[in-house]
Amino acid sequence: MKKSNHFANPFSAFSGHRLFHVIAGTLVGVMAVTQASAMLPTPEQAVDNLATMQSSTNQASTRSGNSSVQAVNTKITASLISVDANGQEVLVPVNANTRLQAGNVLEYQGYFTNTNADRVRKMTVTMSIPEQVELLRAVSPDFPYGSTDGDTFARMPLRGKVDNQLQEIPFKYYKAVRWDIEGVGLNDTVAVKYRARVK
Repeated sequence: MKKSNHFANPFSAFSGHRLFHVIAGTLVGVMAVTQASAMLPTPEQAVDNLATMQSSTNQASTRSGNSSVQAVNTKITASLISVDANGQEVLVPVNANTRLQAGNVLEYQGYFTNTNADRVRKMTVTMSIPEQVELLRAVSPDFPYGSTDGDTFARMPLRGKVDNQLQEIPFKYYKAVRWDIEGVGLNDTVAVKYRARVK
């Protein structure tokens, strides 16, 4: 009997899903919080979204009694890591024809552009990790926050108690990665990325 490999056709079980989907965003004063949820696989090489965010405590809008709408433009891509004939690493964009197998390494890249009228003092960017992959140590920029439940974040690497001993939590349990990016100017783009291995 032929064994079914659900990675041979990466879209059979996940047709219609996009690589990333911007779930929520809020802009408070001059701070933006953007969250992107990864899905694997995807029929699209890149997803462009305009995440509209509601400002609830912007000083100018509080004084006038109106709340202003703010936005961050989002572009997310995924690439399969392969090696060329010279042994050099190559990023091959994931698309509808990509055949994934257990052990393949993917690189997820997120680009978040400040399209607000003002500079953003701090932009917090969160990217989820699909259930079908496990995070690898390659995360950029440095000093990210990680989460094993998608809600509570702490500096990576995460540590927890196992048999009353504080130990580093394996990356396979991570569900999301977050970065705090300081000083994002008007139309400036923040780039973040992480790598993950297909289970």
